Order: sequence, then structure tokens, then C-alpha cells
Amino acid sequence: MNAIDSESTIQSLLCNLGETFNLDRSFGDRSLGDHLEEIIREAAATEIIEFGTPGSATELRRDSEGAMNFFYRPHLFPEMDPALHLGHMVQYNLLPREMPANSPVEAVAMLESYCHLSGDLFGWRCNEDELTMWVLDVSGHGVRAGFAAVVFKLILADTDPHLSLTALAKEVESRFIDTRHPEDPGLIYATGVLLRIHPTGAVDYLSAGHPPVMVRRSSGSVDTFEATGVPIALIPEIENASSSFQLDPGDAVVICTDGLLELENDDGQPFGLDHTVASIESSDGSPCGIYSTLTRAIAEFHELDRLDDDLSFVAMRMRD
Repeated sequence: MNAIDSESTIQSLLCNLGETFNLDRSFGDRSLGDHLEEIIREAAATEIIEFGTPGSATELRRDSEGAMNFFYRPHLFPEMDPALHLGHMVQYNLLPREMPANSPVEAVAMLESYCHLSGDLFGWRCNEDELTMWVLDVSGHGVRAGFAAVVFKLILADTDPHLSLTALAKEVESRFIDTRHPEDPGLIYATGVLLRIHPTGAVDYLSAGHPPVMVRRSSGSVDTFEATGVPIALIPEIENASSSFQLDPGDAVVICTDGLLELENDDGQPFGLDHTVASIESSDGSPCGIYSTLTRAIAEFHELDRLDDDLSFVAMRMRD
């Protein structure tokens, strides 16, 4: 298959999504279905990414400034169902490629996608000199989870940037639930972290049932910050709280999804939080250093070509 140019694949995928989401729901000046169809057609026209490219998981790709480093690798295989393949391309196309010019932090991001497609999602936007960032992990696997992540991204991009994190989480939850098809009984929710990073180093955060936020201090020690609430769209009656911490010069933030912590070696032992923290502590503390040290530890622990879930993390540090 060259670029995914089968109209029948696109229409079949849209039909299946119509069983999960109310595609007629108004979304800005268009319907949700119109937004999803545009995204799907853009992905279908994208050049196919072969499995394992570009490079290996322990390599970094730098932009012309050398400040941002991103590694995304969709796990594809020749016999993959066309709709699943297209879902991977949609996920890949929606991942950020750069930080906003006025971002107060530099960042490194990694995503090794599970071959059957999961719902890991991250992104950011700047409002004046504050950066709002999100990392979400949608429940389940397959096209359903992958496109639920797409809907979450559309909602996040359409929210008021001045909302508090508690209000932002509630609006995202309410609007996501509103997009669901009323006759679809399946539960879809997302764990996630919302961060708002101020130029002073003050950080507001809201963690919705997500693995701990890790902060590597300039001394080399790592502080962990636990969840402040429940997963988004799981128990909408509960309003998630937010909290805060301070980033001092040389401190770095690391956020991962549970695909990293639950990754098992051949003996059935999970990589776990302790192993993750120890790897971050042994790094040089820069985003690139954290990426390199943590990725080497992961690759030594488990073959990255065989994953049972998306594996992703983001590391950030205040700019000098």
C-alpha cells in the first residue's frame, strides 16, 4: 500500500467512529465529523513511515536550533489492518514537532507506539509567557482509543487559555462526554497531567489518576508528585483539584505514561517507578541527558520492538 488512498478505508473508519462519537455534534463552526474527516484525509495522504524509522530509539533528532529533540516511532507491520494503519498515521501527524517560540522550557519527547494503537497524547501551547502542557493516556487500545485521543486534542486546542487547570479539566471532561454517541455503552476515560509553567519557575499541576510527576532537582535527587484527582471522564461528579511546586534553576520535570512503568522484562518484572527514578537520578539532568539515560535503561530492560502498550515520556527544563 502506498499512501493510504483507499476511499473505502476512510469511509469505513468514519462509519466505525460514528458508533463511538456523535459526529454531528457542533464543534466550533463545523461538526466533529468534519474535523475528524479532515484529519483522517491528511493522514491518508502522508508518506508511509516504515517500522523502525527514523533511526533507533536511543537516538535523538535535533532541529536547526538544537534545542528541541523528539523521537516518535509508530510500530507498523505489513499485514496491519488498513484502518489501524491509518490510525497510527493520524497519531503520528498530531504529535508536536516544536515548542512555541516563547516557551519558558526546553523539552525532549518520546513515543514508541504499540502496534495495536493506544491513546497516548501530549501537547502544549503558550499564552503570553506561560506554557500550558498536557499528557494524556486514553483507556483501551485500537482505533477507538486512538481516535478518542484525537477528540481530546481537538477539545484542548479549542479551550480558553485563561482557564484554571481545574476548570480546564472539567471543560475537557464535559465536552468529551458530550461528543460520545448516546447508544455506545463503552466507557472511555483518560488519565492525564495538566501543567502550567510560569516564567518564574512556579508550576501549577493537575494529575487526573496519572503516574507521578517526577522532578529531578539540580542536586540529582528526584521528588515525586502524586495524582490530585481521578481520571477524566471516569467519574464526572468529582471535580479534580490542582496543586503546585517550584522549579529552581537546573531542575527538570519528567512525565511518563503507565506504558513505561508497567513495561515487563522476560521474567515478568515491571520497569516500575523506582527504576524510572533511579535512571533519571543517574542522568546529567538536562532533558537530552534524561532522555538518553532513561531510553538506554528501557532498551536494556525490554526489546522496544515488542511492546504491549504505548511507551512515552516528556522531559522539560527551564530555559537559561
